[in-house]
Amino acid sequence: MNKPTHILLVLTLFLGFGTACTVDKGDGVLLHELSDIEGLNPWITNDASGADIQWLVFESLNMQDFETSQLIPMLADSLPRISTDHLTYEYRLREGIRFSDGSPMTSADIVFAFKTVKNPLIIDAAALRNYYDDVKNVEALDDRRICITMSKPYFLAEFFLGSLKILSKRRLDPQGLTDKYTFAETNNPDNAAANAAMKAFAERMNTPEAKRDPALNIGSGPYVYDEWRTQELLRLRKSRRYWGQDVNPWMRASPPELLYRTIPDRSSAVTALKNNELDFMSFVPATMYDEEVDTSRMTHLAKRTYIMPTYMYIGWNTRRTVLSDKRVRKAFSHLVDRDQLMKQIARGYASPTNTPVYPMRPEYDTTIPAIEYDPAKAAAILAEAGWVDTDGDGTRDKVINGQKQDLSFSFLLNAGNESRERIALFLVDEFKRVGVDVKVQKLEWSVFLENLRTHKFDCYIGAWVNDDIPSDPYQLWHSSQSRVKGSNYVGFVNKRADEIMEANRVEFDPVRREALMHEFQRIVVDEQPYTFLWLQHYPSVYNKRLGNLRFFTIRPGYHPPSWSIAP
Repeated sequence: MNKPTHILLVLTLFLGFGTACTVDKGDGVLLHELSDIEGLNPWITNDASGADIQWLVFESLNMQDFETSQLIPMLADSLPRISTDHLTYEYRLREGIRFSDGSPMTSADIVFAFKTVKNPLIIDAAALRNYYDDVKNVEALDDRRICITMSKPYFLAEFFLGSLKILSKRRLDPQGLTDKYTFAETNNPDNAAANAAMKAFAERMNTPEAKRDPALNIGSGPYVYDEWRTQELLRLRKSRRYWGQDVNPWMRASPPELLYRTIPDRSSAVTALKNNELDFMSFVPATMYDEEVDTSRMTHLAKRTYIMPTYMYIGWNTRRTVLSDKRVRKAFSHLVDRDQLMKQIARGYASPTNTPVYPMRPEYDTTIPAIEYDPAKAAAILAEAGWVDTDGDGTRDKVINGQKQDLSFSFLLNAGNESRERIALFLVDEFKRVGVDVKVQKLEWSVFLENLRTHKFDCYIGAWVNDDIPSDPYQLWHSSQSRVKGSNYVGFVNKRADEIMEANRVEFDPVRREALMHEFQRIVVDEQPYTFLWLQHYPSVYNKRLGNLRFFTIRPGYHPPSWSIAP
C-alpha cells in the first residue's frame, strides 16, 4: 500500500529531493533504518525509530545518564525544585540556550511545549498526552524560570515533565495561537473545540507539514535535520550553533553527519554492510548474524550483541468477535511454541518474558508461569468456547448472532521485518493443525502503524521498549488509551486494571507500587490480550571505522554523538 498522495506532494514541495538513493557519506556515519520514520516532530509521532533519531535534534529539561540511568540536567541548570506535596516543580533554564536557527530559547518555549501536547484536538499527540493529563498549569516566572503545577501527584512526574522535547514556538506558532488559550481549557476536552485559537492551532499541528517539514521542526540539540529523501535517507548535520558543547558530555557531537539510510529488507542491508555502504546495523536477524556475517573474512566488520528492555509479543484485537473471548486468546497462546521460536528464529538471542513489565525491574512478578505450548489443551479450550468443525471443512466454526462464522484471522506485519514474518508463518501451520484458518498481511511501516491506531487488524506481532524506570503501564493498558489513536491498540478494558494503574500513578511507596504491579500483571495474563514472547537481545554489526562504540539500556541503546571515525 502506498502513502497517501497528498503526503508525497507535501514532501516534494518542502524537501525537494530526488528519488535515486546516491549516498556520499564523506566523514559521516551511515546507519540502517528498516523503514522511514513516521515524522520529524516528537510530539505527534510515536514510533521507536523516530524517537531513536529525534533526541539528537531536540532537547529536554532533564535526561537520563546513559551509564547510570539517573536523571541529570540538560536544558535546566539543575534538577527541579519539588514541593513536599509533589504538586509543584520549578525549573530554571541554563543561560545562553539557542535553537539551531540562532534564536534564543526562553521559558515561553517550555510553556508552548506543554500547551501543544495538552491540546486535546491534536489527535496524533494522544499517545504522549497521557503522561501530562494531570498537569494543571505551566507558568513562565521570567525568561528562564518555569513553574509546573500538578492537579494531583504523579510518582514519575519528575521524569516525564523533564523529558518533554522542546521545539521552537517561533517556528510552529508564529501567530501566538497557544497564547490565546489556557491550561484550564486544555483540561476540559469537551469544550476545547469551542475555543477558536485552540482549534486553529490543532488544525495546524494535524497537518502533514507539522509532522514532516524540517523548517518547522527546529530544536536546540547537537544535530539538525538536513535532508530527507522519502523511503531512502534522512541526513542529520552537526549543528554549527550548538550551545551545549561544553555543558553536557553526552551531547557533544563528534561525527559531522549522521545518515539514516532506509533499506526495507534486512538481507539487502547486510549486503550493504559487507560492501561498505552501511556503517552500523543496530539489529541483524539472528540467522543472518550467525550465518552471513563472517568477520574472519569480512575483516572490516565487527559484531556485538546488547540487551535493550524491549519485549516481543502478539497483540490480539479484543474488539474482533472471534477474539473477544479470553478463552480463545488463551487457546491461541497455548499454540505458540515459544521455546522453539526462540531457537529457530531468535537463535538464543532472547530471554523469555511472561508479563508486560521489564524483567529486570523489582516489580516484575517472577511467580507468574509461562503459558506452555500445548496444542491438545488449546483444542479443548476452543471446543469449550463453542468452536468446533461442524461442516468437516477443516476449520472450526460457531454460530454467532444467528450466523455461522469460521475461526479465522490475519496476522498483520510491517513489511521487511523478516523475523516477524518467520514467526507468523511458523504459527500459521501450528494454528491450522487445530482447525484455525490464519493468513498473513504485510504493510509498509507508516500504514501498519495507522492500522494499529485505528484498530483495523485482527492481530499483529509487535514490540515495546520499556524505559529503565519504575513501571507505569497506563499508556499501553488503560482503557482511556484504547480510543483516539492511543497506544492500547488491542482494546484491553478492565475496570480493576484501570483502578490499579490510576493508584500506581499517585503512589510514592515502591513497596506498595510493587504489590499493585503484581496484581496488574496477573489480570493481564489472565485476560491474554497479548501473547508474550521474549525480551529481545540485539545482534548488531558495525564497520570498524567506527570507534568508541558502547551500548546502554537507555534507548536507543547506543550513542552516535560520541562515536569517532577512523580516516
